[in-house]
Amino acid sequence: MKIYRIALFPIVSFMLAGVILLLLLFVDIKGFLQHHFVFISLILLSFVFSGYSFYLLNKRKQGKAFFWDEQGVVIDLNGNKVYWNEIEDIKFLKSSVTNMRSTVIYPHYTNQEKIRIRRNKSMPTPAHSIDWFLIEKPKEYHKNLMKTWKEKQGILLV
Repeated sequence: MKIYRIALFPIVSFMLAGVILLLLLFVDIKGFLQHHFVFISLILLSFVFSGYSFYLLNKRKQGKAFFWDEQGVVIDLNGNKVYWNEIEDIKFLKSSVTNMRSTVIYPHYTNQEKIRIRRNKSMPTPAHSIDWFLIEKPKEYHKNLMKTWKEKQGILLV
């Protein structure tokens, strides 16, 4: 079992975005104060970016990561899993609009309710996306996950 930690790039990027937005406010504070909506929006946006970077950094320090084991695949930073026998398919997706890449795990529709209850969500999710920008070595993660998935499929079908 290999653990794929949260990458430092998104942490640093979100932190820089938050700091740059705050610095923009103080460059021309009098001009921004005349436009209350823009001023408040920039402050909120800078706190959102900075807050998300601290959240990711905290999860990285706690050792939260993406991995799989004999039971199943971890699908989020809270450690929730989709078990191997619940998975119908695993695919690579590249968004044509944002050019973002992700590994998407599709559970069988009969298992969506069990996963919803286990994750304490209000609505079932038809697919669980693991965005590549969050993971160190995302290509290796996807390649090894697909290899393991093919092995598990052979075991589950027999």
